[in-house]
Formats: sequence, structure tokens, C-alpha cells
Amino acid sequence: MTPIMDEGRGMLANRPENIVDKYRDDSIETLETIGQFLAVHGGACSDGESVSIGGRASLENSEATHSNNAQEVLNSDGLNNQFLNTLANVINHVNEAIFVINQDGIFEMLNPMAIKLFGASRETLVGQHWCDFLGNQSKDEYLSLLLQWKKRQDHIGNHGPKEVVVHRADSLMLDVDLSLSYLPVEQTGHSPMYIGVMHNLTNHKAEYQALRRQARTDRLTGLANRHAFDEEMQRCWIDCINAQQPLSLVIIDVDYFKLFNDRYGHVNGDVCLQKIADVIDKALPSRLCLASRYGGEEFALILPNCDSAAAELTAKRVQKAINQLSFTDLGLHPSVRISVSQGIAVETLGQYRTPTALLCAADTALYRAKSDGRNRINVSV
Repeated sequence: MTPIMDEGRGMLANRPENIVDKYRDDSIETLETIGQFLAVHGGACSDGESVSIGGRASLENSEATHSNNAQEVLNSDGLNNQFLNTLANVINHVNEAIFVINQDGIFEMLNPMAIKLFGASRETLVGQHWCDFLGNQSKDEYLSLLLQWKKRQDHIGNHGPKEVVVHRADSLMLDVDLSLSYLPVEQTGHSPMYIGVMHNLTNHKAEYQALRRQARTDRLTGLANRHAFDEEMQRCWIDCINAQQPLSLVIIDVDYFKLFNDRYGHVNGDVCLQKIADVIDKALPSRLCLASRYGGEEFALILPNCDSAAAELTAKRVQKAINQLSFTDLGLHPSVRISVSQGIAVETLGQYRTPTALLCAADTALYRAKSDGRNRINVSV
């Protein structure tokens, strides 16, 4: 998804886990402010006149026609012109993306920020159905909502804020949160209308995703960290148990890594771990699998839908590639080599009752591999 623009919002400092909540109070306050203003200033004209040219309401003067305001409106429902001008003046001075639709979902007016988010000119947008800019799932939801509100015109309705994807007129997609609120006949003077308030979430979601990746990634090796491992282990356990598929776990420990660090230094030790991580990541049998740094010089592989044979084959690929690692690029002698010991445990048809039990079995298998002389693979039975 291509980020389009950010309407001057800052980073999500405190609650990146729920982007829509950041704007909930803003949306409600905006809608309440508009409602209060219109309750005082938005009454109908005494003569009830409205002017329509080609299906669009005329403006008070030609200068307004060429301005960047939201005063070019569709007047197909005979809406009161004074009310429309008052409403346009209000939303143009609100620092939010705001649009107004009639009870059939047709754009009546948009302020400059809303025009920018929808990615087209006002002339192009006014008169179109706003649901045409939503994905299929959201489109069906809001069409149904408008139908319900249309049947209950005496009912004051509010919906959102809710995160939706806007399909812009230029074919780009934009993540926004959307609040939709009802303007009753008492305010419009003829038929109900609806005000939508939107906030651009694209940049904020990108920042959130970056922070989430950072929180789940081991900084040195680039593999998943322990937190990500624990989450993925729980998820894969549930999925494999429900689907009655095997789940394999491989724990990998670098042999005599402390001696490597003491002899060649911690900087070279870090590079060694990075080389190992790269080997492990490339050995994964599918994209469903996860390689993580379990702690220190220990790594762990989660292999969903992999039986014992598949897990052992993966472990052998890891062992062979690590045994062939060279450190001459670090200035070390070609004879410098490392090895790993690996323990494997496989959950099949209820062999282990919990993910912790599976982890303990793999850890025990690793201990046996180390006890048998290291540079070995041991499979728990």
C-alpha cells in the first residue's frame, strides 16, 4: 500500500496498538461542534427558496464557485440553500477531513481536506455515491447502514470511528478511520443528511508496523526475538492441534561459543552469530516456519506441519552449512570452524499436552546431543 499523505498528525506515542482510538475523541468532538453550531445557525430560510442549475445548487456569487471551499453542493433533494451555505462555512473551518452525503449516499459537499483524501477534484466527487470509494466489505456494511437510517429518519444515528480502506479516485488506497453521523430533518429543513469525519491513518499505520517489527526482532541477528517466538509458538500450537497436524520444534546451541568469544573477541563473536542466523533462516522449509534467537548463542525453529523426518532434514541442513562457515573475512585462520548441537521434539496427535512440554522435550534432546559429544542432532522420542 502506498502512503499518500498525513494531515499533520504526530506519531502514536502512547497507544500504537489501537490507532482508531487515538482519534475517537477528536471525531466525536468535531461532530458535536458541528451539531451545536447548526442548532443555532442552521435554520431554514424564511422563503424556503433554493436554486438548482444542472442538478447542482447555485452559490451566492460566482467568486465562491471558483474558491477551494465546500460550497458547491448537489441540491437534488431541494435542501435549504441557507442551511447548505452555513454548513459549508462550518466544515471549511474545521481542521478535519469532512464530507456530507444525502440519505442516498450521494456526495453533497466536501471540505478541502476530504477532497485531498479522496484524490479527485470537487467537481468529480460531488454527485457520486461515496460508497463507491470503499472496499467491497465496507461498502456492503455502509450501504446497509444508510438503508437502516433511511427507514428510521427520526432516529439519531452515529457510527464509528471505524477503520476502513478508501479506494481513491487515482486508484491508490488509503487507510482511514471514519465516523458517520446523522443530520435530522429539523436541521436540514427538508430531508436528512449525514456528515462523515475521516482521519488519514496511512503514515501512522506504517509507523506502527515498523515499531511492531522492531519490538519482535532481535537487533543483532535480524531473526525473531524471544517475545515473537513465544507468541508464534502459542499460535502454531493452537493451529496444529485444531488441524491435527504435526508441530516440530528445534533448539540449536552453538558449541563452545564462549571460547570463540574469549579467543577472537566479542565483535567477531557477534559476526559469528549473524552468520549462523543467516544460515538458519535460509534453511527453513517454508514461509510458515519461524527462526528466532532464543537467547545468547541459542536459536529455535518452529516448524508447523512438519513431522520428525522433515524436522531432522532441516536440522541436518543447518548443521552442514554451519560446519562449512568460514571466518577468513574477519582475518581468522581458515582452520577456524564452529559447530552446533540440536535438539528436536515433535508434537503429533496429543503426544505433548502443552507448548511448554514440547519445549522441555526439545531442550532435553539438546542436552543429550551436547552430552554425546556436541555437533550432533538428537530427536526426542
